[in-house]
Amino acid sequence: MEIKPMEIFSEPSGWELARIQLVTSLAFFSIYAYFELLHSSGLAATLVIGIASGISGVAEMLPKDRRYLATVLRIVAIGILVALVVLSLHRLIS
Repeated sequence: MEIKPMEIFSEPSGWELARIQLVTSLAFFSIYAYFELLHSSGLAATLVIGIASGISGVAEMLPKDRRYLATVLRIVAIGILVALVVLSLHRLIS
């Protein structure tokens, strides 16, 4: 896997990439709802991943001239996922 940091600052990719991220977000929300409603044991991490994926999908759906806003939304989504990893590691160590 190659890391391309300049893709964070690129213009929105459009519907092709956004639909994958939005469907992924819907899948995580569905998984959470299934476990919460039927088993009363939904994990908050699935909600966090769904929110981050949804934010990323919204960033890709923006018009091409909204590069700055798309960049901010991508960074927010990455920040949410990094915070989830940090909190998970903190709980593991404690």
